[in-house]
Amino acid sequence: MVVSLCIVGAPGAIGQRHTQHALDEPRCVLTCVVDPTPAGEPFAAKHALKLYSSLDDMLAAREAGHVTVDGAVLATPNATHVPLGLQLMQAGVHALIEKPFSTSVESGRALVAAEKRSTAKIVVGHHRRFNPYTINTKKLLDSGRLGNVLAVQGTWACLKPVSYYEPPTEWRRARGTGGVVLMNLVHCLDLLLSWFGPVSRVFCERGESTRGHDVEETGACTLRFASGVVGTFVFSDAVAAPYTFEGATGENPLMPHYGEPTYTVLGTAGSFSFPQLKLWHYASPEHAWHDPLVQDEAAPVDATPPFTLQLRHFLDVCEGRAEPQCSGEDALGTIMTVEAVLKSMETGQPVLVGTV
Repeated sequence: MVVSLCIVGAPGAIGQRHTQHALDEPRCVLTCVVDPTPAGEPFAAKHALKLYSSLDDMLAAREAGHVTVDGAVLATPNATHVPLGLQLMQAGVHALIEKPFSTSVESGRALVAAEKRSTAKIVVGHHRRFNPYTINTKKLLDSGRLGNVLAVQGTWACLKPVSYYEPPTEWRRARGTGGVVLMNLVHCLDLLLSWFGPVSRVFCERGESTRGHDVEETGACTLRFASGVVGTFVFSDAVAAPYTFEGATGENPLMPHYGEPTYTVLGTAGSFSFPQLKLWHYASPEHAWHDPLVQDEAAPVDATPPFTLQLRHFLDVCEGRAEPQCSGEDALGTIMTVEAVLKSMETGQPVLVGTV
């Protein structure tokens, strides 16, 4: 079976990545793109694709038999994910929805409910779950070689240019749709939840603003997971630093690859940094701090790009051969944690995180 796909918001930065991976993947055919902006027409012409100016138009053409679409990728501004996702669920079109899944818990719940009524499935585009370093981390955690995992610390820090917040993407500086928490920390929180389970309580200090926007730039969080793991996380998009997931793993070809550690995981029997994944441990259980630690080499890393692995998984879901690895409910748990972080920054108080 060859799956027919549509990219919604294809000319955007993330849409272009999805488009190229779809064009390169023999298991699918890209039948059309949807985009209402002036960039849509030259983009569609460049790739010889049908162009629709709205999702309504594409779905009407699909209903009339003018175009075949089994699944759609939503690579659109954050605030559009839920309304467009609702349309796709009603039409029975499988959806790969870019992160964040929603801009609020309430709207996210509505989309999860719509999926349950639909014949279609939602895969949420937390593509880092498909990164080979992430996959190897999960294997290492599940191996039990760390003993009882007690703590984790992480960092996401870089410097975004002024142009990142200028039209037509000025929504990135608006409260409720932009800010480093909803744009970037959401990825980190999703990874932490996939490794350690749900967060039960957060506290976050807001850092100084350097741009004067109505959204946060810098913050420092403490996290308590329901499993008992505790953690800290520092994030900023306003500092000169190499400590990002992208810079650590080299997954984004548009960004420099530094290889600096961005997470540290600490257990009673061992510890490691990410993405190095070289396990530190003692030679025997009787040893302790005065004894030298030894370090194991990391497992080999698969060179397949995460976006390729995510796309292939989405195709499996479209074909009914797999359940979503990152479902709407999974992503809703991340959004609940995001809302708790934002609320803590506003109130200056710890915030309990609800359950999905």
